[in-house]
Amino acid sequence: MNPKTIARRALAATGLLGLARRIRARRGAARQVAVRRAATIEPAPPLQPFPKARYVFAVGAIPRRYAGRTASVLAKTKLFAEAAGVSCEILTMNFSSELDDVRHEIEQRGALGAGVRIVNLYDSLWGEAGARPPVTHPVDEPGMDAIKDPDGAVYRYYENGVYRLYKRFDYEGRLIVRDWFNENRGRTQRDEFGPDGHIRRTTYYDLHYNKPRQEVYFRPDGTAFMNKWLVVDPADLSTDVERITLFDAAERPTRVLTSHVELIQDYLDRMVGDDHVFLSVESRRTDPEVIDYHRPNVKRIYVLHNPHITPPFTDPRKIRASYRQILDRADDASAIVFLTPAQRADAEVTFGRRPNFVVIPHPVSLPSSDAAAQRDPDLVVMLARLDQQKQVDAAIRAFAEVVRKRPRARLEIYGRGPQEKALRALIASLGLSRSVRLAGYTSDPGAVYRKASVSLLTSSYEGFGLVILEAMAHGCPVVSFDLNYGPGDMIEHGETGFLVPQGDTAALARRTVEVLSDPQLRDRMGAAGIAAAAAFSRDSFLARWSQLFRQLDDEGWS
Repeated sequence: MNPKTIARRALAATGLLGLARRIRARRGAARQVAVRRAATIEPAPPLQPFPKARYVFAVGAIPRRYAGRTASVLAKTKLFAEAAGVSCEILTMNFSSELDDVRHEIEQRGALGAGVRIVNLYDSLWGEAGARPPVTHPVDEPGMDAIKDPDGAVYRYYENGVYRLYKRFDYEGRLIVRDWFNENRGRTQRDEFGPDGHIRRTTYYDLHYNKPRQEVYFRPDGTAFMNKWLVVDPADLSTDVERITLFDAAERPTRVLTSHVELIQDYLDRMVGDDHVFLSVESRRTDPEVIDYHRPNVKRIYVLHNPHITPPFTDPRKIRASYRQILDRADDASAIVFLTPAQRADAEVTFGRRPNFVVIPHPVSLPSSDAAAQRDPDLVVMLARLDQQKQVDAAIRAFAEVVRKRPRARLEIYGRGPQEKALRALIASLGLSRSVRLAGYTSDPGAVYRKASVSLLTSSYEGFGLVILEAMAHGCPVVSFDLNYGPGDMIEHGETGFLVPQGDTAALARRTVEVLSDPQLRDRMGAAGIAAAAAFSRDSFLARWSQLFRQLDDEGWS
């Protein structure tokens, strides 16, 4: 028998094996804390003008109900455009006929910066000659009865009681999407329309997986210029391009591509032209399409919005597949931007120290001095999507212990998501219906934090955790799981808030009660949080990005 196995069994027999494992775990945790404390955020340099260039921010798509990453891109471009006078383009790589409608919604919320353009990679194709007069599409369908969704201009159509058709119209009443269904409620075809009312793309669906299998793209004159075949992976239901056929003006096949990358890079060339371009790649789904895009007039910058290591996010040598390709080829990138020093330190464990590994944290809007707080001594708040990553159920379970110690305490949770129904059931099962409230979406986080005494964060992982910084900026102490990445980079334990071990709901409850029970501690932590948040000001954010762009510009464009 292996000597190590004999020793392990002997330890187990004496009950010491578990103790040895706990000691190793504590040593590992202490080592992580040491690395985290050593990896501090460097002071921001003086703010300098941005170099003259085009600033392009590449994402896969902008969903209607976007979350942290998209929100950060919108906030960044808005700040660049309005505070630094930089012309910004958010480039969506995936085709979508809904983009203009989504852009309008973002603009109505005030989230789109003045002068920031949202464009699609396929846009260059729609300005070609041969455009037809515009057409309109009525809501009514002959032989069908429609019912309108309460949220937006969406209609569902029934024929003899069978669901047959779905239509979505944009903010000007123009048809943008039309879906056809069979008797089994399987989507068979999707038609997507341009602002002129003509079809730009038709997609045919796999009836088993409800995933696209064939896409046909049309010119403004109605002729097909491209056909894509797609294959579905049964394991995760993802799709990949299998074959691309291009057609001439007479719809005769002229070229066959087996790589989607070749097509995308051709479109990128059209979009970039001869301009000097800083191309900031914000989504890992777009990495395969640009990782080999080498042009002398393009600087490629990769921004990491989430952890690059695999769950449970404790071993820096275990790299997520979606991040490995850019980190393995880090020398090929102009820069790789991390949101926290701790994440950069973890990346350096595997990939070594590199001059193009840069830390630029998210900024926070510091409230004006007249935004006075009127704190409810019993109110705890949480701003989070109601999904698996945010582990809102852990906060609810912890609050059951909080109300046992402080019966008047209340938890308000702001956000929406797929777990809303399950969380409502959990609140009822724990008898917390009078103490915990799912408050829905808020457009004014600052007002929420100014009235609360504590804010909670219970995520399984974060790329940064901007809600922590927003709470601190408004003087609201944060009690957070100590997770990768963000909380340990912003919260000074015992000074601006509390860090508790990941998943330890008892500690979360205990620290929450401690702050609620001591108004002087709450106010002292709140004041320290406001002071600490100043290091993440908008000016510091602009200065750090300006420094990076200027360094890359000084390197030349050849």
